[in-house]
Amino acid sequence: MKKCSRSVVFVPTDDNPVKMSRPMSYLESTTHDSCNIWMTSLSDKYKCRPETPEYEEMSLADFAALCRLVSGPNEGKDVLPLLNQLGFVQRRKNDKPAIIRYYHSSQEKDPEQYYGRLLRLYLPHRSEQELKPQGFQTYQSFYNSGFVQLPCSDHSESVKRIVKRNKDKYEKNSEDIESALEEFEQNRDVVIDEWCNLAPESEVVRMQCDENLPERHSDDENEQENVPDYSRQSDAVTEIRAIREQPAVDPAVVRVMYQNLNQKQACVFYAIRDWCIQRVCGLNPDPFLFYINGGAGTGKSHLIKCIHSEASKILSRLPANAEEADISNPTVLLTSFTGTAAFSISGSTLHSLLKLPRSLKPPIQGLGNQLDEVRSELINAEIIVIDEISMVSKPLFAYVDARLKQIKGTQRPFGGMSVLAVGDFYQLPPVRQSKPLCVYDPEQIDLWQEHFQMITLTEIMRQKDDVAFAEMLNRIRVKEKTDELSQCDRDLLSQAVTAPEECPTEVLHIYATNKNVESHNTDTLKKLHSNIIIINADDFQKDKCTGRMARRDKPFTGGRNDLPDTLNVAEGARVMLTRNLDTLNGLVNGAFGILVKVVRSENDGQIIKLGLRIDNRQPMRHNRSANAASDDLVYIERAEESLKFKGAVRRQFPVKLAFACTIHKTQGLTTQTAVVSMKNIFEPGMAYVALSRVTSLSGLYLQDLDENKIYANPEVTAALQTMRQASVEEMMPLLQVRETASRPDTFTLIHHNTEGLPSHISDIKSHHEMCLADVLCLTESHLQGSFVADSLHLDGYTMFKRNRHVSYTNFPHMASRSGGGVVVYLRNHFQVQVKQYLHNVTDLEFLVLKVQAPFPALIAVVYRPPDYSLTPFMQNLVSLLDSLEIMDCHPIIVCGDFNENQLQSGRKQILEQFQSRGYSQLITSATTDKNTLLDLIFISQPQQSLHSGVLRTYYSYHNPVFCVLSLSQS
Repeated sequence: MKKCSRSVVFVPTDDNPVKMSRPMSYLESTTHDSCNIWMTSLSDKYKCRPETPEYEEMSLADFAALCRLVSGPNEGKDVLPLLNQLGFVQRRKNDKPAIIRYYHSSQEKDPEQYYGRLLRLYLPHRSEQELKPQGFQTYQSFYNSGFVQLPCSDHSESVKRIVKRNKDKYEKNSEDIESALEEFEQNRDVVIDEWCNLAPESEVVRMQCDENLPERHSDDENEQENVPDYSRQSDAVTEIRAIREQPAVDPAVVRVMYQNLNQKQACVFYAIRDWCIQRVCGLNPDPFLFYINGGAGTGKSHLIKCIHSEASKILSRLPANAEEADISNPTVLLTSFTGTAAFSISGSTLHSLLKLPRSLKPPIQGLGNQLDEVRSELINAEIIVIDEISMVSKPLFAYVDARLKQIKGTQRPFGGMSVLAVGDFYQLPPVRQSKPLCVYDPEQIDLWQEHFQMITLTEIMRQKDDVAFAEMLNRIRVKEKTDELSQCDRDLLSQAVTAPEECPTEVLHIYATNKNVESHNTDTLKKLHSNIIIINADDFQKDKCTGRMARRDKPFTGGRNDLPDTLNVAEGARVMLTRNLDTLNGLVNGAFGILVKVVRSENDGQIIKLGLRIDNRQPMRHNRSANAASDDLVYIERAEESLKFKGAVRRQFPVKLAFACTIHKTQGLTTQTAVVSMKNIFEPGMAYVALSRVTSLSGLYLQDLDENKIYANPEVTAALQTMRQASVEEMMPLLQVRETASRPDTFTLIHHNTEGLPSHISDIKSHHEMCLADVLCLTESHLQGSFVADSLHLDGYTMFKRNRHVSYTNFPHMASRSGGGVVVYLRNHFQVQVKQYLHNVTDLEFLVLKVQAPFPALIAVVYRPPDYSLTPFMQNLVSLLDSLEIMDCHPIIVCGDFNENQLQSGRKQILEQFQSRGYSQLITSATTDKNTLLDLIFISQPQQSLHSGVLRTYYSYHNPVFCVLSLSQS
């Protein structure tokens, strides 16, 4: 049922079903004796269904299958409110009914649970008491003997008849299915191989191949004692499966990743985060089509991981995803062309994810019978990230567009999904000398120029400890063929030039051509290893006389892209995988490792497995293509592929020596040290890619330096110069007016509801705009007691605070609750008087600072908890404003979280109070993740406000707000 295009809804049918608690941010604001701590379930909402004839006769199964829960009354036609303000419901009109899932219990083993499930699912009810009325001790007795009168009926009807009528809609053949399952369980040890009936020709070929292999007793019970379990590889040419599950990441690690975003990365991050919030809020923003451009080491992969984590978290709250979709299906797809690049971002290859064919020649092939399966897996997907976009050809890009249109059922570009293409077109282009994707080609479908906008990352992150080397890489990245290297760059590269005999043998050697690579690998193997092992391929071909597949005595001479005719290896030799076996676990084409163990058959000595220790390998999450063992090795078998010769099949290990590799294979690789030869470089970008693999100049051993080989593709330069630029700098509005904000005759105030200062102080310190504040006002500080940890102090600022427990005189239950509180950070050179207690302000979380120098001003920060009644709050607010006016100091700035949504229609008493006293409210756009405007800045002299607006954060439900004020008009 999961692999279909319909929605799937799980229906809880237990007496005591599992409940989900409300979010921690909500629980922290409740009283200790509050009982409203659980999220409402589907059953709760069913019992509060509308009291219309249509809904009254609905069973829980009907409600789950035929209705959808929506977020508001404007979600379409025929939306009705649930009782008790539990939300809204709408009948499914054009969609197919949802598939309902529930726990199956045995009628014989647990009859009470079995009949309880039947009654909950198929008997209309509004309370649990109706499922077992007085006089009936069990669900079974009520099912067999009970009678009820449905609300819209004029007569009573047996419970059994009502249940059977509703059950037949969903479990018409359930008894036959149960019987078949029981029969299967009883006979599961009897294995019947139906493959010979489904694909007889393929099975004959395989059996004939197996017959010609030397007999091996692989079923020997003792064999597994020496070799760990492994799964047979049925097809090593393509990935075993399309992996879309993302590894769990420690939230603390994610937080540090966010904190380390540089300014430009953060702008991109917040632009996409804003888009996701708009989607969740039902504002239906247009899909974005961004190209993230940047040289090697500019943090593109780091940005991808941050965007994926945050966007996935936010988009999971989409109404469709939150209510009924399978939340295991991703909302953000991470992809790349190569397995190595896909593994580095924990993603999938484009071919495996979208089930693309090997041949991309037109006409474009549809998915056929696989469409429903793929559509079900990608039903939640909103964003697709394509890393190493420079390696994606125009035909492949057109295929991606067509496939997404088919999956999403729309002809909008890329099926209406947002696309984040990431890469560097100055690096290596697609294979077979085709034009890069960004370069217009009239003979190919062009989806780039019309749709995509470019964002360029410039700050080097990978080589940040070697600034001179990083700056040189940026210059040679765009160097034209006719340009000369600067003397500075020439001198830097000359420092790395090393004679071949002085280069370390154990370090990766990078060459331009396969010929150079093979020569170095052969020589190094002979130099370092004496026990060289020769592994011939097992090739099979149909015998003309017998018509059967026969094993050849000598392998064919295969092509360069075929599995090797012969492998020369040794235990301890460096090797590389040449096929994608398991992207999730890093067993990808281009993965490096060491051949540690050669496993032979105990019967005839034939080599049956290779034990590899893969570099930088993480613990295995799944294991289908190879066998992970306790000795930290991965055991691989021979892969099987067809050869170009008619009817020929080859079985060989998908590895090759890797003391050296080509520049093309290193794209996306980062290493501390490498030997780079510039000999035989033959296309633009090769020198740049090779040189930028190392993290510092000290780790580079350079051979055959030839500055004429260092040049960029001029077509790429011209194409990027004409691309439309995406404007994301607006995500940091305070930085846009930094020149004004830093003038001595202005000062900057920021207010932010932090939802816990101790938890988020490191986020505040790393924020790119928070540090520009002269006055930083924070609400919901969550501080307790008089002690303040050193970590809560900000360099250059003086801290003032007022905790919740001293803020309420007449409401002790408010004072005793955790959370709340206000804090103000003021630059050290400011001279102020602190006003924590004012006349008649007895029940208000506030703090007032009277600034005396370098300018006069009154600054008040206020926090109103969401459940604090408006009447006592207004009484205290009026007293506060009266006291501020008595102090006769202007301008007066009052900021805070007032929990009064200014974007909602209706009367706004807090706003009215300020306006009646001549204040202006400066913030006009939403400040929360639910598109509400709760965080406000009021000023008594609005003519002094030069700039104001909303900043962005990732760690709080609230975004900060700011204003820049002029002092010259005081």
